[in-house]
Amino acid sequence: MSLKGSLSSINLADIIQLVSNSNQSGRFILTRPSGQQGMIYLKKGEIVHAEADSFKGEDAIFTLISWNEGEFVFEEGIVDTPTSIQRPITSLLMESARRIDEWKLLRKKIGSIDAIPEFSDIDRQERRKISLSTMEWVIIAKIDGKKNINQISKECAVNIFDTARIIYGMVTSDLIKLK
Repeated sequence: MSLKGSLSSINLADIIQLVSNSNQSGRFILTRPSGQQGMIYLKKGEIVHAEADSFKGEDAIFTLISWNEGEFVFEEGIVDTPTSIQRPITSLLMESARRIDEWKLLRKKIGSIDAIPEFSDIDRQERRKISLSTMEWVIIAKIDGKKNINQISKECAVNIFDTARIIYGMVTSDLIKLK
């Protein structure tokens, strides 16, 4: 089975499900108009590895499934690749669908991943009440009023979904604002 098509006309999760249901082995090669590329490897219908940008494994899958433009090609055949994904394909695709739904909500608040976060003015008493998780500290350490959300994500090596979710929380808490 060899497949190719446009991500704007068919949902990647649907095409992955089709290939999985027929217990195929091979790889998807995905290419965006910007030249970005990603790959998803399947063995006997299960996703075993994925790569996108600097991400591997599940983070790469979640990144690739969010792409709604570009082209895909599925090349059937035995693949020799490391295994970076253990989760069953059904679980991966369900989590991907959940993230896509949540991404739509995040986009309403943050607009674009090209938005630039900057710190809000917070009085001294309020600063003492702020408590951040380790991941929030990683993100907040990169906020300088010059880098956009996408650049911060790449510098922190945190996928864009998680970066946007953390920034969304900081915006709704008035810790930062977007310009």
